[in-house]
Amino acid sequence: MKKSGTVEALNVSPKGFYEGFLLKTGKRVVQINFPKEEHEPSARDLKPGQQVTIEVESEQPHGKPEHDVFRLVHLLSVDGRVVETIKQGTSRFSGRIEALNYALHGEVNGGILDSGDFLHVKPEGARALKMKAGMEVEGHGSTRPMVGGHSVIEAEEANGIGIRGHKASEKHAAKHARH
Repeated sequence: MKKSGTVEALNVSPKGFYEGFLLKTGKRVVQINFPKEEHEPSARDLKPGQQVTIEVESEQPHGKPEHDVFRLVHLLSVDGRVVETIKQGTSRFSGRIEALNYALHGEVNGGILDSGDFLHVKPEGARALKMKAGMEVEGHGSTRPMVGGHSVIEAEEANGIGIRGHKASEKHAAKHARH
């Protein structure tokens, strides 16, 4: 179901990240929780006073809530601007790789974007992308919160190369680079 209104306040998890917000819809205030495992980057950046239109699902909260509680499915618009999403559970990303990130065994498995978010592509994805510091990347993937108010982006596609669902191929990356 869709809900529209004004962001009243953000709810903070005891772990230190935003876990949802209060939305004033008419004269009522409802609580909107972010999905437990995936947070839309644009939803994470909401601020009190913004007008939003969202798609939500009803939740069955524990205890005796002060108001109706819903789970965010999609952020549709903020202050009248449509928010682009690819499919449920995924969001677009773009930015520049500031630093490479390494798996415990020493291979590059992603990079830290100029936004501070961690783009995770696994070692085969990093090889297919020929990932290096300073390169521009864009694509889509699912997100989840990480320390410092940033997100881990599990890339499904980056720079036209499929990352999830099948192993990214260096042959495909070379083909994409020529076009």
